[in-house]
Amino acid sequence: MPALKVKHPLSKKEVKEIMRIMKESFGEEAAKKLIKKKDKVELAEFDKTTEIILVNGKPAFIKRRELIFPLVIALYRISNDEDLRKWRKRVIVDAGAVPFILKGADVMAAGITDADEQIKEGDFVFVAEEDYGRPLAIGIALMDGRSMVEKPKGKAVKVIHHAKDRIWELTVG
Repeated sequence: MPALKVKHPLSKKEVKEIMRIMKESFGEEAAKKLIKKKDKVELAEFDKTTEIILVNGKPAFIKRRELIFPLVIALYRISNDEDLRKWRKRVIVDAGAVPFILKGADVMAAGITDADEQIKEGDFVFVAEEDYGRPLAIGIALMDGRSMVEKPKGKAVKVIHHAKDRIWELTVG
């Protein structure tokens, strides 16, 4: 598998914008754990539609069009010290859903045990398992947070990147 090809470092202005987006999505405390002003931030190409943003040489964010969201591996590193089950933009699933998500399946409402009530349809969200709060995937919400928990069935999250996929394999190394 080819390595990530770094295109260029990001400007201070671009880094500030990522910080603003993370703060808006997750709150100030969480955002600081993902990216800081003094970090060395670079843009790398993954494929035609996806770029990976490296922070201090480590893959940290996925960028598609103008959307930026933390990679599963970046959330995983934070989950060693932080309980992601309390974070904003979270969708928590039961153990039964885990193997399916790790194979790339979308998240079904039936497997969801908790979700951030602030989630709106179309938001970027991350999916974590309920026992340890380990992140499994990131995706786009197909329903709002409350519906994810209350609806007994239906597709709740369109998975765009998950642990064990090509991006994960490339970024874990």
